Amino acid sequence: MMNTVGKWLMSLAIGVYAFIPPLADLATDTHVFHTDWVPHARMHTVWLLGVSSSLGLVALCLLWLRKSDPLFNTNIAALLSLCVYGPFFLSVLTARLYGGELTDAEGGVEDQLFGFDINLFVFSLATLLLGVGWGLCRRTSAVLSPSA
Repeated sequence: MMNTVGKWLMSLAIGVYAFIPPLADLATDTHVFHTDWVPHARMHTVWLLGVSSSLGLVALCLLWLRKSDPLFNTNIAALLSLCVYGPFFLSVLTARLYGGELTDAEGGVEDQLFGFDINLFVFSLATLLLGVGWGLCRRTSAVLSPSA
């Protein structure tokens, strides 16, 4: 049961980075179709969306497809997800060094949730869900494995 709950929590966290950004960034004019963005920046954004969505799909397949070593698959799914979330938080922490902002108040969306930037809030919550889910999966695997 804990393993299933853990997998669903991880899947939710993976879905946040794999599906929400492409929907939001391609359906609005805040990123890919922002009129002030240079074409090369738009290309990098589409590339990033494709990379993170692809990593998410691979992570979901690893998580849910039955293989000989489900703990290994779960660990790789979590690590792939951390490869998406980690650089997001690094970009937030270093934004002042390169003139970055979490939102584009002039042409984008400046939403907040509980007083926090919505991007930071949602990705922080998703990272927490990923960690809890990963922990539940690892705990269940340790209990079930006689060599653990």
